[in-house]
Amino acid sequence: MSFQNKTISILYGSQTGNAQDLAERIWRESKRFYFQSRVGTLDDYDVAHITEANCLIIVCSTTGQGEEPDNMKKFWKFLLRKSLPTNLLRDVRVAVLGLGDSSYVKFNFAAKRLQKRLINLGAEPLIPIGLGDDQHDLGYDAAADPWIDNLWSKLLEVYPLPKNVTPLSRNLPIIPRWNIVSNSPLLENSNRINKVPSIYYSTRTSTQFYTTVLTNTRITDADHFQDVRLIKLQTDHQEYSPGDLLVLRPKNLQWKIEEFKEILKDNGVVIPDETVINLIENDQNVPVPEVLKAEEERFSEFTTAEGQQEMYSYTNRPRRNIVEVLGDFPHATKNLTLQTLLEIIPAIKPREFSIASSFKVHKDEVHLLVAVVKFKTNLHKERFGLCSNFLAELAPGEKILAWLKPGCFKFPKDLNVPVIMVGPGTGVAPFRNFIYEMSGTNRNPENIILLYGCRYKSRDCLVTDDVDKLHQEKKITLICAYSREQDHKVYVQDKIVEHQELIWSALEKKAYIFVAGNSKNMPQAVRDAFINVCETCGKLSQDEAVMYIDKMEKQGRYQTECWS
Repeated sequence: MSFQNKTISILYGSQTGNAQDLAERIWRESKRFYFQSRVGTLDDYDVAHITEANCLIIVCSTTGQGEEPDNMKKFWKFLLRKSLPTNLLRDVRVAVLGLGDSSYVKFNFAAKRLQKRLINLGAEPLIPIGLGDDQHDLGYDAAADPWIDNLWSKLLEVYPLPKNVTPLSRNLPIIPRWNIVSNSPLLENSNRINKVPSIYYSTRTSTQFYTTVLTNTRITDADHFQDVRLIKLQTDHQEYSPGDLLVLRPKNLQWKIEEFKEILKDNGVVIPDETVINLIENDQNVPVPEVLKAEEERFSEFTTAEGQQEMYSYTNRPRRNIVEVLGDFPHATKNLTLQTLLEIIPAIKPREFSIASSFKVHKDEVHLLVAVVKFKTNLHKERFGLCSNFLAELAPGEKILAWLKPGCFKFPKDLNVPVIMVGPGTGVAPFRNFIYEMSGTNRNPENIILLYGCRYKSRDCLVTDDVDKLHQEKKITLICAYSREQDHKVYVQDKIVEHQELIWSALEKKAYIFVAGNSKNMPQAVRDAFINVCETCGKLSQDEAVMYIDKMEKQGRYQTECWS
């Protein structure tokens, strides 16, 4: 029963699923305080009734060059209507939590714009905007945890509970996302089995299609530590443009599945090989698995502010996976049901890859550059990236389900406008797309400048094929930085400074700059190098040079797409 007569709408705009996960966490916690609440995407929210809302809690991620995610574009378009009165939301309270990456200049830009617009329309902010940062050691949780705690404190202040009514325990039964129908004995203790059809759960809106693997080739030297694949996929006339992405949902490797089943089996939980599971959305409760007191104390410690460092040391630092966690808490594991098992294990999220081919040049093909992720942690057990290893094991003839999506990069249409691309490692992928697309034009080679970086020319260079050939034919300008070929390390930012006259000449012609690759140190180092060029060749002061690059960013002429 709800004591609250106020309804909270918990909405999210999510590109990768992180915002959805946090929104659903807030929705679950709202039950502790007896709030009537609902959760969903921003675009699914009925904006016709927005003035009747009591409280909007919004978790919003930022994509690309400060853009809003796909599943909030309709909501955002509505808010931007000039006809909306400035007091439209005068009776609505709002709270906004942003998810972003501080390596981007427009850090949490979508959330900041959303908060500002809501206030401009008269909404009352419950608490200051939260700014989650993927670069933090604890990820988004570092900002989200205190923000959510502050949110409940404020909500209970605004909407107090009746006397003698206290919030429910944090150890509430899990509210599962799915009601399950299965032939598995794990469901024998459940009395909520309904005969329902299976459904496919996805936040995707684009049209799916099957692609067939043509080739899967390692293009780094066999002795090199990094395995990078060029994977060519056959398509069926699906069109794409420079900067577009191929999105796919990987599968767990078979040996990882067997490892998972083995840890369950060791704790008396057996899932038969022929288990079939049908799912339907659900909002009912199922019991939390029984745990030993020692395990419960460990779990509780992880949820406290004081236990965050311990949580980080246990989970983030060693990149501990679900199988290892289940093995560490055997008493809870042996009491799992399918309802709780499927609830605590998140759905595999789609992965996005920049397309490294051109629709014009590579007819009915999509090419991907994939760095296969394998590394060791302090657990001394090798970690395997889910999607990259899934793709690496694909054989010619195998089919995978995929869909296309517009990318963040917006390349200029004017052939006379210079384009400077900085893409070390697999960051070169979207630029291969653009370069191939332009290869048939009569463009000045100094108007297509690619700065590429790797360790060794002979071991891990990813542009030694057609891209280098185009350079030799004087159709593009290719500048490579081989960081380990000499006594001192040379990176793409060093090459920018080394070729500063060429770079400045392009900038004077209103060039576009595109930067793609690892987000750790490279983006800022590259930006500093361009500022250096503006100072040295443009004779600008440091402040003027910074303003010059800032202006390019605001005009969309300096674009970044990086990942951690």
